[in-house]
Amino acid sequence: MLDAVRLGAITPVASWDLATEIAEVLRRPRLRRYGIAERDVEDVLLLLAPFLPGVDVEIPVRDPTDAPVIAAALAGRADAIVSGDGDLVRDVALRTWLLDRAIDVLTPVELLERIAER
Repeated sequence: MLDAVRLGAITPVASWDLATEIAEVLRRPRLRRYGIAERDVEDVLLLLAPFLPGVDVEIPVRDPTDAPVIAAALAGRADAIVSGDGDLVRDVALRTWLLDRAIDVLTPVELLERIAER
């Protein structure tokens, strides 16, 4: 997916809350086995920085930790949210609410399939 961003095939939309969460997750000890170095975390943040708006949107969500993801998608006028988070992927009411706003919810595999179809 990072290559797709670099090549301009997709445009990421994020928020400062999401950037902080991404950095925290990438620094977790259990991810060290993937060889993620501090420089990799910095590269991801540098890649996201131009896309980080200030986001303050009130939205109905089952899991409050998903609110920054949804808010960033709304503020950035995203076509889709890409996530493996079960609350986002399987919440039919939330997906319908997002589709009403022209935002789809895709798993990473679904996104890569769509990119391959282009």
